[in-house]
Amino acid sequence: MAADGYSLTMLDWAAQVHDSSCAGFGPSSAVETFVMPEMIEDEVAAYGLEARQVYSALKRLIGQAAGLMILMEASNRREVLDLASLTSAEELFQEARQRLGRLHTPSRLERHFNHLSAAGRLVGASLAALRQQRDAIARPDMTAAIDNLSAAYRHLQTASEDRFGMTMVDFRHSCCNCGAEYRQKQAL
Repeated sequence: MAADGYSLTMLDWAAQVHDSSCAGFGPSSAVETFVMPEMIEDEVAAYGLEARQVYSALKRLIGQAAGLMILMEASNRREVLDLASLTSAEELFQEARQRLGRLHTPSRLERHFNHLSAAGRLVGASLAALRQQRDAIARPDMTAAIDNLSAAYRHLQTASEDRFGMTMVDFRHSCCNCGAEYRQKQAL
């Protein structure tokens, strides 16, 4: 609760936790930058940059599909699947699938590509299972969607490569990075 008796909003809280120079707050956090690892072959660099786009799309799709499943379970209403979210997820999936199909993979990175491909296939299966539940007569059965999404997550986690910015969770801009420093400044 703030001094004036009102509770703090998320933005108010963030402004109190983050120092003005913190990378996790303010305009600088809106633009994601990526620095290419040094001394990397052109073929590997090209693969990494394009694979990163696929990885990011699949990570986002996993989050969207999981969110839809949570909404559906919480509300027990199949109308959740009529939301624009499922349509936009399907469109993003088609873009990721096309990008994945055009990806030129160096032979030594085939294992990485195989995990990305498996994650893509499983995300697609999960979205298809969600689509099928839209027209189901009985109570929606999310088993296939959840199983496919869980397996997709595991493949994507295995394909994580922080040197190319492919990470499941990015803590670079979290309040944990500057919060302790901020509290120390306030204690002085």
